[in-house]
Amino acid sequence: MPPKLLYALCLALCAAILPAAAQETFPNKPIKIVVPLGPGGSSDLGARIVARKLSDELKQPVVVENRSGGNQVIGIGAVKNAPPDGYTLLWTTSGIFAAAVVNKSVPFDALKDFEPITLGGRTNAVVIVHNSVPVNSLKSFVDYAKANPGKLNFASTGGSVTLLIHHFMQTVGIDMPVIAYKSQPASMNDFLAGQVQVMIDRPSVYKAQIAGRGRAVAVTGAGRDRDIPDVPTVAEQGYKGFDIDTWQAMFIRSGTPPDRVSKISSAMARVMADPEVRRQFVDIGVEPAGSSAKELEALSRSDAARWKAVAAKSGFQAE
Repeated sequence: MPPKLLYALCLALCAAILPAAAQETFPNKPIKIVVPLGPGGSSDLGARIVARKLSDELKQPVVVENRSGGNQVIGIGAVKNAPPDGYTLLWTTSGIFAAAVVNKSVPFDALKDFEPITLGGRTNAVVIVHNSVPVNSLKSFVDYAKANPGKLNFASTGGSVTLLIHHFMQTVGIDMPVIAYKSQPASMNDFLAGQVQVMIDRPSVYKAQIAGRGRAVAVTGAGRDRDIPDVPTVAEQGYKGFDIDTWQAMFIRSGTPPDRVSKISSAMARVMADPEVRRQFVDIGVEPAGSSAKELEALSRSDAARWKAVAAKSGFQAE
């Protein structure tokens, strides 16, 4: 074979082999975790804890990008529109499955457009009643609310929080106006001033900022919270089967190559099993979890069905 022809064949083979080799190496550039919520909250902090350890596991920078707005729709939509190549991940909350209920339309199907990776953590919620209301337990609160229609208002920051409030009221058999606020600080200020009498927040927030002006009558999750262990759950107080908390978890775009999904999943399993990661989650008031993809998928489908049913029963109007 003439030298020039041999040289040309070698160049052609190299051109074919090099891209294939590059494709086999994943990841070979920085990975982005999109958080569809603003900075500073527990979900943002959880994502940043995960990002640091995931970077160590994958030997590539992992950066967190906050894309808030529209009850998570803006950030989730951004991930849906990203290439399904494994370089854009979604760290979101259970609110992803409330988004289709609280918004008139969303540019994604949460169950179809995203593949579950792992549950990251759970945050309990606590029902808090202002000290001006003469109650000291969930039962006495429910009795008072039934006996005094129109005297109590429930503060909400909107979206999935409003759905949680409606679900709680449906469970315990009460009905009161839900006042929507644009921010958590605004709702808290009005609660502390006694302008609204009932609210739901994280136990760590209650303990640090509210305990002097309100009393916790129940936590909403399956178990008691380590920050306020003396407060019983809703289920413990006679409303069996009620088990609602806010979870945060990682998803990836559907259509991502299976080998890349597997690599991210394996790395995240190691991340969530790491003792230091779990300690850091506890420090921010989040109970560390971790799960299989199938477990997160089952949880996702259950939540999607629950919020749809709650909205239908309450007559909730999408924004």
